[in-house]
Amino acid sequence: MMTLGGQMLCRDEALFQEVCANVLFLIGGFNSPQLNRTMLPAILANTPAGASVNQLVHYAQGYNSGRFRQFDFGLTLNLVRYGSIRPPDYPLDRVTAPVALHYGDNDWLAAVSDVRQLHSSIRNPIGLFRVSDPNWNHLDFTWGIDADSLLYRRVISFMDRYN
Repeated sequence: MMTLGGQMLCRDEALFQEVCANVLFLIGGFNSPQLNRTMLPAILANTPAGASVNQLVHYAQGYNSGRFRQFDFGLTLNLVRYGSIRPPDYPLDRVTAPVALHYGDNDWLAAVSDVRQLHSSIRNPIGLFRVSDPNWNHLDFTWGIDADSLLYRRVISFMDRYN
């Protein structure tokens, strides 16, 4: 449905192209200059990029609990799976790989405060990097017009350095 709708309603010269753009902005944050509207059919065909219902539920659980922990199956199943009525927090102290965190100020799905908290919880952080565009949003990490110059080159340099 998203693929067909994207092709029919969101292509160049389509009357609903701006509606399609605004639907994406409602998901991840507004940043009109970074959206290549010609790409809307492809973006909509790949958004939410294979996320399952349980992934969306897990995101909501984390938001509601304020905790970075495993999936909450409910009291009984948590007891069976985890040996506890509540799911355990992720053991971030066991992450030993070097981690470079990148964030945007306008990311509606990953709050800056959460990224900072994650950064303080990992053992081997190599940096906390703000994308310089103050309107950088969640989807810009993948689809942003300037993602190469504002983000990807730095990420690739880290990959080269730690390879």
